[in-house]
Amino acid sequence: MSKVAETYLRLNAVEVLPYLREQYGYKTLSEKLGVQISVLSRYINGRVLPTTTRAEKILNLFSESTLTEIVKKRLRRTEDGFYDLSDIVNDATLLRLIAKVVSNETRNLQVTKLLTPATDGIPLAVQVAEELRIGLVVAKKRKDTGNKSYFEESVKRSPALAEYLYVPKAAIRRGETVLIVDDVARSGETICSLSRVVARAGARVAGVFTIVMLEEVLERLRSVLGPAATVKSILLVLG
Repeated sequence: MSKVAETYLRLNAVEVLPYLREQYGYKTLSEKLGVQISVLSRYINGRVLPTTTRAEKILNLFSESTLTEIVKKRLRRTEDGFYDLSDIVNDATLLRLIAKVVSNETRNLQVTKLLTPATDGIPLAVQVAEELRIGLVVAKKRKDTGNKSYFEESVKRSPALAEYLYVPKAAIRRGETVLIVDDVARSGETICSLSRVVARAGARVAGVFTIVMLEEVLERLRSVLGPAATVKSILLVLG
């Protein structure tokens, strides 16, 4: 990891520490992290930065506990059984924190491009791309008039219904390493479609990250993408 990346990681850890302190209090947080309360106080007050190892531990704890609970409380299920993430994706501060977690968990994948569908997941994808300092590619449901060369892939919504996603061929180069990001994975169809686009471009899917994912979709994506791709979600839910 470069010095710049290390410093950024340590700054991210400092930013999430107040949320951990609010959830656990100084005493319990000190025990969980193995750090003296006085040292935690200096971190939170900006007097000193944690080491890279401690920063990783802080961000991992935040991801596994505080962030999961925030998402769980904000998630709504509609009368027809769909999961509503509007209270999450419309909160810019929360999306920034999620993006920091994604950055921490994917920084070793050497991702060069981020791919997302043109849905409610775009605000998160923008934040993640900024955190990782990589280019963002949006798969749209229709072609732009100014571009004539596209990868086109279908997304099956039912046996009789299919939508299409379009990605400009110049957007993903051969040999690139791609991270797919979306807000929710209900069936995995969209992510599978995007993975086919990546393969056709001669690139590789290094990982998939969502805010919410159905448990059965997690297993499906792992099976489709293989062990070389990391598939993660902040919250796994039942269908």
